[in-house]
Amino acid sequence: MKNIFFLIACCGLVISCSNKNKVPTEIIQPIKMQKILWDVFRAEALSSEYARRDSTINQVAELKILTEKVFQIYKINASTFDKSYKWYTGHQDVLKVIFDSLSSQAQRESKVEMTKKIKAIKKNPI
Repeated sequence: MKNIFFLIACCGLVISCSNKNKVPTEIIQPIKMQKILWDVFRAEALSSEYARRDSTINQVAELKILTEKVFQIYKINASTFDKSYKWYTGHQDVLKVIFDSLSSQAQRESKVEMTKKIKAIKKNPI
């Protein structure tokens, strides 16, 4: 229920932005951009983890591969993403809404993971 309220609030904030901040149709729309950025950030973390565990892996090359996979999933290309990201960085109030939503999503996932770990510890105490 909280997630639905949060999503509605985020949508309301994006919609309530003035016309100068209206996202052009050729730009990736905010909700989709949020999802793409979430997966790009996760790809970055994953490539870093791969490179940390295996010194033969080039983190930059691995990140490029994983990012391209994210773009394929969302049926976009790097130039579309770059153009959209540049637009958002020029419209900080719209970008802030996206990053605030990403931060909330990370906190929710962190809570879920912590809850699972606590349950596992309670179930199998040392």
